Amino acid sequence: MTLSLDWLLDQANRKLTKEMDPDVAAITRAVITELAAEGLPVGIAQGFRTKQEQDALYALGRTRPGKIVTYAKGGKSNHNFGVAVDLFIYADGGKRAEFLAPPDPRLKRLVAAMKQHQMQWGGDWGSFPDYPHFQLYDAVNGQPKPLLGPRYPGRPLFAGAGRMDRTLIRLIQKRLRLPLTGQFDRKLTHLVKQFQRQHRLAADGIIGPVTWRHLFGVRR
Repeated sequence: MTLSLDWLLDQANRKLTKEMDPDVAAITRAVITELAAEGLPVGIAQGFRTKQEQDALYALGRTRPGKIVTYAKGGKSNHNFGVAVDLFIYADGGKRAEFLAPPDPRLKRLVAAMKQHQMQWGGDWGSFPDYPHFQLYDAVNGQPKPLLGPRYPGRPLFAGAGRMDRTLIRLIQKRLRLPLTGQFDRKLTHLVKQFQRQHRLAADGIIGPVTWRHLFGVRR
């Protein structure tokens, strides 16, 4: 059974609550969208976690039965600040969560997609690698939030698409050194296709999440 993008995003939105950093939520949705097109159905196990929930998790393997799953007490996890997500891959038609570990090539693809958006990966932690964990920055230890590029609007932009934000079209035109008309016309379509060919992307003139990332990267 192939899981639809609408279903994947609906499940994700249950975890991407109002307590989540909006950029983390947008990045996670963009990666889910991008990888769904490649047949990789990504789900969210954890997003925001209260300090009380963190303390209960910390108690596992210590004062409560179970295995140790975290070394962070309440207030010491980036989940408590809404800047982190734990991701998995749906299996058995969405009935089971599969947590990936090296050397699974699917994990390598997921990590690459998240790092393209400047997300840090828990698998890089030498002392206690956390393979499902991704965070935008280390809020616990006072790391400043990184500057990000303009946010993908959540749906493809192309000539003839409805309800396009002219400000976004002007950003694209500025990036491609075109007059800032705010119109997605034939000239812009031609330049987008040319840009896509230069970056070995499907030259369809449609600006989806992958083309957007190549246009703007992760920094302003």
